Formats: sequence, structure tokens, C-alpha cells
Amino acid sequence: MDFGIKERVALVTGGARSLGKQDCLALAAEGCKVVVLDLNGDGAAETAKEIGDAGGTARGYAADITDRPTVSDVIRQAEREVGPIDICVNNAGWIYTVGQLKDMNDDDWDLNLKINLTGTYNVTKAVFSGMRERRWGRVISMASIAGLMGGFGQTAYSTSKMGVIGFARSVALEGARYNVTSNVIAPGIIGPNANLSPMYDRMVKRVAMQKEGQPEDVANAITFLCSERARYITGAVLTVTGGMDLFTF
Repeated sequence: MDFGIKERVALVTGGARSLGKQDCLALAAEGCKVVVLDLNGDGAAETAKEIGDAGGTARGYAADITDRPTVSDVIRQAEREVGPIDICVNNAGWIYTVGQLKDMNDDDWDLNLKINLTGTYNVTKAVFSGMRERRWGRVISMASIAGLMGGFGQTAYSTSKMGVIGFARSVALEGARYNVTSNVIAPGIIGPNANLSPMYDRMVKRVAMQKEGQPEDVANAITFLCSERARYITGAVLTVTGGMDLFTF
């Protein structure tokens, strides 16, 4: 199946490992030129090398998405070296803060919003005007099932991810007349690094399919939303949860 995105330039944040790396590999397999952005510059370079060794085109760059001037500078450099950004996958995020509201450290709250929400804003803003000018673009932002349902001990994380949904839908409205779509992926439990909670087994039992998802399940959904076949889909929130968000008993 031809997704119609060959030679498009795709920027993926958090592309050095796990979900982000799989996103890079999936888009490269569709013929995209990939800009790998990560706090870990060596890891970004390794992902880019793997794509290059397989015959694709990719460059890795180090950047902290919370550092607005650096994000802008790195993206401008990438556009000079690889090409104007057509696809933006806001994968980078922070999930490691767990604590009930009564015990929450204020710095943890600030960190979640700074990375998950403001970081997404910083990267999207840096590429959005160019997409509108060229009248083609795809923005994919990563939320979470916790952003839709809430999460016990995840007040900061859930709030940041719900904010991402509001942000992405607003971007969808601003891009619609310029052939720029903006959609959201809301994953559930995705392995192999999902076991971050002592309640992990209990969480998996809530999934209708009774198993965790894999990074390629998310990457495949992202690739479709970036494609020409999804040209009439914008402002959508696609859950990739195995039915975790369904009422199960």
C-alpha cells in the first residue's frame, strides 16, 4: 500500500529509543527522510545511522524540547541539511512522575507541563508556519489514555496530556484550510518498557485484549495519520489501547 509520503521530511522528537525510534523506522520504511531529535544526541545519531544503513535518509540532532531557542535553531539547521519539515511527530515526553495530589512535589507538576505540553508547543510552532506556507503538513501529538480517563497518582501527567489534546485540536483548526492536519495518538500500555508501575499486572488485566501493545502498534497508527490516505482526518484522537478504555468485566 502506497501511503503517498515518499520523500516527505519527517521530524520525530524523542527518536533515540522505544516508541520514538519505532516511529522513525516506520516513516523511513515509507520513504520519508527522517530528522531524529532527542535529548540524547548520540542515541539520535544511532537511530539515523540505522535508517541510513537500511538505505534510507536520516540525520540525528541533540535538542532539549523545553529550550525554545535551541529547538528553533536545531530545526532550522535540519531544514537546511535535510529539507523543510512536512511531518512533525511530537513523541518526546515525561511519564516518570507518580504521586497523589496530596503528596505532589510542585517541581514535578511544573516538569510535566514543561516537557509534555510546552515542549510540544515549542516544536510545533517552529514547523507550523512553513507547513501552512507550503500548503501541506501533518502534525501528530502524543497524548495518553491517562489524558482521557485520568490516572490515579498521575495528576500532573494526565493534565499535561489532556492539554496536548486541546492544543492539537486548536492546531487542527488553524491548519485545516492549508491542508495541514493535526491529530492525536492516545496509547495505553505499550511494551517493552511499560512496566513502570507496581500495579502493572492489574493494569494489563483491564485491557480488553489482556496484553500490552508494542511500539509498532503506535508507529503504524502514526504512519497512517501522516499519509495521504488520512488527508480528511484532522482533530481526531486515536486511542491505541487494546480496549483499555472500554468497560470490561
